[in-house]
Amino acid sequence: MNGSLLYQAYGVQGYSYASTEYEGNAIFLHLKTIVPQRCVCPHCGSLHVIRYGIVRRILHNLPFGSKPCNLSLQIQRFCCKECGGVWQSDIPFTHGEVSYTYRFSRYVLDLLRMGNTIKDVAQHLHVGWNMVKEIHKKYLNSRYSHPDIKHVRRIGIDEFAIRKGHVYKTIVVDLDTGRIIHVGDGKGKEALEGFWKRVRRNKVKIEIVTSDLSAAFIASVMENAPDAVHVYDKFHVAKLVNEAVDAVRRNVYAQEADLEKRKIIKGSRWLLLTKDKDIFDDEKKKRLDNILETNTTLFHAYYLREDLDQIWMQDSKEEAERQLAYWCERARETKMKPFIKVANTLMARRTGILAWYDAPVTNAMLEGINNKIKVMKRRAYGYRDDEYFTLLLLGLHDKTNAIRG
Repeated sequence: MNGSLLYQAYGVQGYSYASTEYEGNAIFLHLKTIVPQRCVCPHCGSLHVIRYGIVRRILHNLPFGSKPCNLSLQIQRFCCKECGGVWQSDIPFTHGEVSYTYRFSRYVLDLLRMGNTIKDVAQHLHVGWNMVKEIHKKYLNSRYSHPDIKHVRRIGIDEFAIRKGHVYKTIVVDLDTGRIIHVGDGKGKEALEGFWKRVRRNKVKIEIVTSDLSAAFIASVMENAPDAVHVYDKFHVAKLVNEAVDAVRRNVYAQEADLEKRKIIKGSRWLLLTKDKDIFDDEKKKRLDNILETNTTLFHAYYLREDLDQIWMQDSKEEAERQLAYWCERARETKMKPFIKVANTLMARRTGILAWYDAPVTNAMLEGINNKIKVMKRRAYGYRDDEYFTLLLLGLHDKTNAIRG
């Protein structure tokens, strides 16, 4: 095997081919250092240099067909007769103390980009899961560990559960690019402290923020970006109302003594939480009509939910404020505790809800990101390396960086 083939196929420089060995299913290419005619001590610059033995090192390399191929290196050591310094030949096709070549790591990344999981790649290349993960982690760290926020103006804030037991992370997303630019632990104010420090350090002016109705997020934005328009996401408002409808449904079912009416109500959650225009099945429409005709409480709860969208369909912010007040008044008049609670919350948070008319943005992009995160967690069965998980989130927007596991 000549030097040109070694270079073109594997990127090998500074080493010559010695022999080939077959061990089990693997191929070992034995290479040795090409010793230059003139050696200069890297410590003192002296030319009085002698050979000082060899060290051996094995590197994972690109497979040869379907067989694993490793490079077994004989690395020349040198000693300076002037200063006593000892060193060894460089290996230009790898770095540090890793056990693989540059070409191998690039091949791993290419396989991951094609949608293969870490487990798939490890099995294909006959290496450990941890090696593939570390290659990917180093790549992510080099590209995404310090997201550029200098031009960020509009952000979305949201939290998600990373595992059972109420363990959360909070993400900040650049609404203009779809990049996750911050990942914080928990879902309180402290989860955003690192982000605001970077905002101040980079002198970034945040103009628009969207989030749910979390008191912690509201306080954090008010403290750190008081001039920003803070919009409370309308889909999270709708979620509060949906939860109220479902609570009413459960109460009605529990209190209903008539067995026939209980049968009608049972299993009706999906129908009551789906917009009328999105129900296309005639049988389901008939069942919904039957539920609403036989129960006044569910009738009022359902149409309060249906009418909620009117708040964001007005011609002006002033009209929307009147619509919001009217909706909350109707909710209180029903005497249903879940709706009274929602009405009180919406009136207390009306400034942020109505801010949509100043900046019509939502957290829809973040919901899409959260769905990707769910898929990522499901495929990986949870990530025990928190730093790696954070890097995956920061690189989630990159289409060439496919979901892993």
